[in-house]
Order: sequence, then structure tokens, then C-alpha cells
Amino acid sequence: MPALADMIAPLLPHDWFVTEEWEPTAGSARWESGLAAVSLKRANWQSHVARDSASEICCVLDGEFYNRRELLSALPPLARTQLGDQPTDAVILLAGFRAGGKAFLKTLSGSFSAVLWDAAAGRATIVTDRFGNRPLYYAANSATGTSDRLLFSSRLKSLTAVGGATAAADPRGLAQFFSFGHYLGENTSLAGVMVLPAAACWTWDAKSGTWDRDTYHSWAEAYDIQHASSADWIQAIGDAFGRAVTSQTEGTPHLGLSLSGGLDARTILAAIDVRRTPLETVCLGIAGSLDHRCAQRLAEVAGCQNHSHVLDTQFLADYRRHLEWMVRLTDGQYLSQCIVMPTLPLYRKLGIEVLLRGHAGELMHMYKAYNYSLDEASLAVGSVGELEKWLFGRLSAYMLDGVNEPVFQGDLWNELEPLARQSLADDVAGTAAVEPPSQRIWQLFVTQRLRRETVLSLNEFRSIAETRLPILDNDLIALLLAAPPSIKLGEEIQQALLQRYRPEFLRVVNANTGTRVGAGPWARKFSSLKLRALAKLGLPGYQPYERLGLWLKRELRQMVRDILLDPQTLDRGVYRADGIRAVVENHQAGRANHTYLIMALMIFELGQRYLFADGPSSSELPLRQPAGIAGGVR
Repeated sequence: MPALADMIAPLLPHDWFVTEEWEPTAGSARWESGLAAVSLKRANWQSHVARDSASEICCVLDGEFYNRRELLSALPPLARTQLGDQPTDAVILLAGFRAGGKAFLKTLSGSFSAVLWDAAAGRATIVTDRFGNRPLYYAANSATGTSDRLLFSSRLKSLTAVGGATAAADPRGLAQFFSFGHYLGENTSLAGVMVLPAAACWTWDAKSGTWDRDTYHSWAEAYDIQHASSADWIQAIGDAFGRAVTSQTEGTPHLGLSLSGGLDARTILAAIDVRRTPLETVCLGIAGSLDHRCAQRLAEVAGCQNHSHVLDTQFLADYRRHLEWMVRLTDGQYLSQCIVMPTLPLYRKLGIEVLLRGHAGELMHMYKAYNYSLDEASLAVGSVGELEKWLFGRLSAYMLDGVNEPVFQGDLWNELEPLARQSLADDVAGTAAVEPPSQRIWQLFVTQRLRRETVLSLNEFRSIAETRLPILDNDLIALLLAAPPSIKLGEEIQQALLQRYRPEFLRVVNANTGTRVGAGPWARKFSSLKLRALAKLGLPGYQPYERLGLWLKRELRQMVRDILLDPQTLDRGVYRADGIRAVVENHQAGRANHTYLIMALMIFELGQRYLFADGPSSSELPLRQPAGIAGGVR
């Protein structure tokens, strides 16, 4: 397939990655096809391509399984004997899917996307894990529901590189990004390009050019779980948490953990015996920060080495480079402040090949879950309509407030809110019908926030290491979704986990609250007032390490103007020049706070430049792209 090399190029990173390709031999197939996998071989030894030459089936896999032994034992004896001594995950997937179909997919625990191409039958089956943890984009040149070509890749750039997408923006996707700060459902920034849903088992028939869109898992099943008391729920959650951490860490060399002074990564560290499973931790913060002090103490108690990365003035001096680098790693689909970008070379320097992160821990304390954070109003909603109203108000509040002039051309500005509301309503409708309605917020956090935003942040880290989220585990998430809201709002679950796995960690201050884990409301309130007062007095180590709004007015003032007021931006045909100028001028003059809108505008614009032009040369960027899979059939 002549286009395959062009599709691989955006995936191809530095020399510690490996490319594996498969194309049918000349004249052996009716369809022009090609598949490729690009992987971090240092962290993941196995081949990511599996072939069954007898049946002309090939499987390409991006990712890994955490329950490999259980999967092997569940295969029919004859299938096991044909796999060899050390079957790879791609081989297991190919054998298991052929033997059990969707029933086998349901048993998979891991982070993956995969494509199985049956050249004889002319069928491509595309599979994603139940969290959608490895985005897989696809384009089929179809306006009628049928198409004679299928292109897919872990990267949007692979599709634009071979003409699989035009620069036309998707109005619904833009409405989501500029209303909520992340995409929802299956939309992207580009018209005609979608991302596969979680737990997808989609089949494309090359003969007819049609899709069979199926799924092998529904979170509605989670709500069948029952326990008699809060203590029973917490016991079950603790058991599942311990199993999840063990399955993702045991026997893993060169292990690292992104550690802060908060709760989520701390809880993961608590469940690891570093004498049996050595690891190193890395903490990000300003000089003398509470995060640094807490992380250092946690590492000392656990008995591992901690490394503090100080965010200093050099970060802002290099901010344009960090921003462009982040856009390349995420195809401009991720609204990021770029705080973690300067830490990536440190992980590489330390030799960390598998990196643990604490994402999804918010499901244990939903009073602190970013824009999905629960409040009294959310817990009082009594209908789906009230839930949609609360979600829209909460998720959109920080993006377009105070914007008085249209920012986008044509009808898009007027359609922005209706399209965003409809997207949100569609996602709410796709959740399980559980009571009380507030329970759905946990599920939306998994299916929208984690799947459409958090997993893109992992692309940053996957450029240097295999990245794992121990809390994002099949059994554990099912329990957290089903558990009563009363036990998963504050610190009750994580306090119990720390008491069970490493009680000493309870005495180390939670950097987010400034007081010990499990402290009462008055202690937390007093501590919060104290932290704010110390920050206002300018005491070293008490300022937030992110002051993005101020930076955009001051240190990054000229960068903002260079990007957003550039004729290349204003003449793109997407924005209204007067509206863009007003947003920039009002923020930099202090008349309004447009921090996140300005970041979203810059990221979208740099994303368009990267996707449809060469963008910054690779020599200007310290690393290139994360791994993934790509291919096509026509």
C-alpha cells in the first residue's frame, strides 16, 4: 500500500521505537491493504503484529494486556499449544478472538486498540479497550454510509498526511472543545474523522463498504453489583484496588510513578512493596512547594528514590516550544497548560520505561474531580433534565464567560451552545439509567473526561515510556460506579485504602488541603484559609505552580499575539478577526479572564497548522511522536 509509509511517518519517534509492517504479497489479495505498529520496544519487548498465514488474517495491536496468564488459560487447549512458549499479546488477541469473538474481548484487561484484517474475507475488525484508553481515529470516504476506502490510525496526522481528511472543521467538535475544553462522544476537530468509542468491536466490509458497529461491554452491568454496607463496599474496593496495582506492577522493571502530595498517586505507592517491586518517583512543583515536600516524605516512608522537578523561569522562556511539542503529541486535540512537558526528558534520563499515573482516582473523591466536581446542587438533581442543566453550567462556565463579540465566522457562533447542549444530552442518554441521577456523573467522568481528555495527556508520557493507570481497572471502576455516593465524595475510600496498605501515609499532609488525610471539615477549612493567606503574602513554596492567566498577560503576552493575531490565523476562515482581537486585548488588559479560551484558540490553530502543513521541524522539538498503529484498505 503506497500510502502506508506516509501514515507511519507521524508515528515514528526516536530510535528507541520500532516499526513493524504487514502488507499482503503481490497478487495474493483482492484489496490493497497495509497495517503497521510503532511501539516502545524497550518497555514492551513483544511484537505488536501477529499473522496467521493459513487464513490470511493479520492483527496489529497498540498497547498491552495485564491479565495475560488468565487469557492464555481460558483459551481452548488446541489453541494454546499452537501459540508457542512466549505468545505475544497480539498473538493472544488473534487466537482468542477467532476462538471466542466478543465473549473473549469481554475478558480482556488492559490498555489497547487493535485491528484484525481478514484478507480472504475482506473484513477489518477494529477493537478498543473498555475505557477507550488508546484513541483510534478512522476516516472512510463516505457521504452515504458506504465507502470504498478505510483509513485508521492512532494519530490524526497519519490521516491528513494521505488525504484522509480535509482542513474543514467539525462544527459539533468545535462546539464541544470551545464549550467544555474537551471533545465528547466520537467527534474530533476535523469533519469526516471520528474516534472509535470505548469497547468497540466494529467490522468494516470491504466488499460492500459498510460498517457493523457493535460493542462488547456496557457499564450498565456494573450497577448489578450489590453489597450490604459501606464497610463491605470499601472492603471490595480495597481488594480490587490491590489486585489492579499488582497486575500492573508485579515483575515490571524500570518502573516509575508520577507522585504529588495529593491522594491518588500516594494511594498507588502505598499498595506497592518497593523491596519486591523497585520504583522511582518524580514530583513536579515550584521550589520549596508543599507538593515537593510531601512527595519526598512519602518516598522516604515507602523506601524509594524521589526526584523533584522544579518549575522555574526557564519553563516560560521555552513555553512556545513546549506548546508546539504538546500539540504535535496530541494532534491539537488536548487543552493543556503544558506544565508536564519539561519533565518528560527527566523520566527518560532516569531510565523509567513503565510509568504509573494516578488518573481515575477522582472517582473515589468526586468533590475534587476538576469540572465534574460534585456539589450540593448536583446531589439534589431529581431528573435527567436537571442533570443536563447542572452539567452544562458546570462544564462550560470557565470557557466563554464574558465573551461579548462573536469569535467564529458564519453560523457557528450562534450554533455553538445548541450543538454543545445536544452533544451533552446525547452523552447523558448513553449512560445507564440509574438512580439517583447524580450517579451518572461518575459514569460520564469515565466515558467523557477520562476517555476524551485524560487519555490524550497520556500521549505526552507515551512518547518516553509505557504508561499505566492502575486505578483504571475493569473490576475497580465497576465497583466505584456502583458504590453509593455517600462513600465516594470525600476522602473516605482513600483513607481506608491507606490505612489498609500503608498507614504511615495518613500522617503525611495532603498537599491539596494542607492537612492530614481524613481531617474534619473545620480543620480543612482552617488549612485552606492558611494556605491562601501564605500564598497572598508571597511566601516561597506556597504560590500555585500554575498561574496561566497571569502568564498570558505578562511573560507569554507576545507569544499569544504572535499566534492569535497572525494573519495566518485571522485569515483561516474559521475565526472572526474582531472577536479574536477583543478576546486577546480584554484578557491582557485585565478587563476579562479568557485564560482557557485563549489556550484553546492557540491549540486549535497550532493543531491546524501541524495537521495540514509541516509545522516546526523535528530538530526544534526534543522528542517526536508517541507510538500507535496505522493502516488502510481500499
